[in-house]
Amino acid sequence: MRIALTSTFLFLFFASFSQENKNTIITQFGFLGGLNHSVVNGKDSVGAKIGYIGTELYAGFFADSRLSSKWNLENELLFSWTDDYHFIEVPIHLKYKFSDRWAAFFGPKLDFIVDDDNDPFESYYKFRNFGISVDMGIQFNILKRLFAEGRFSKSFTQQITDHGLDINNAKRNTFRIGVGFRF
Repeated sequence: MRIALTSTFLFLFFASFSQENKNTIITQFGFLGGLNHSVVNGKDSVGAKIGYIGTELYAGFFADSRLSSKWNLENELLFSWTDDYHFIEVPIHLKYKFSDRWAAFFGPKLDFIVDDDNDPFESYYKFRNFGISVDMGIQFNILKRLFAEGRFSKSFTQQITDHGLDINNAKRNTFRIGVGFRF
């Protein structure tokens, strides 16, 4: 139910930017994906720092709305997964274009863990399903519709407790490299 409500809200949010009007807001849609390098940091049961590093995939859709000749507002709906955790992420970026090829972006990101920690199979895990991060990165336009990106995300929310690995109150930070395509 939460996923359906979240998906409906996100669709309406993206659609609100999809029309061209007299203020020249033009929106391009597309998809992106790539490699996700996660660093999960927490504390063990005696208070020592502990965590793990994993490499996984991410993919998603975006709406990129031109606000002016240099500024864009970009909304994304990303899916990110590891062997143990599955995330839906909603970054909202303010993007500054340095040139026709280079842009930098920055903004908040909402992180939703969609795993069911009440499932007996996942009894070692305890999740805080909602988290907040900051996302920043650069984008390089290879062609008019094809781009490459690199980004870093820093979590502010302790979302993961894994009793099997003795990791408590962990935050997840990510480094990403990927490509995207605009329609």
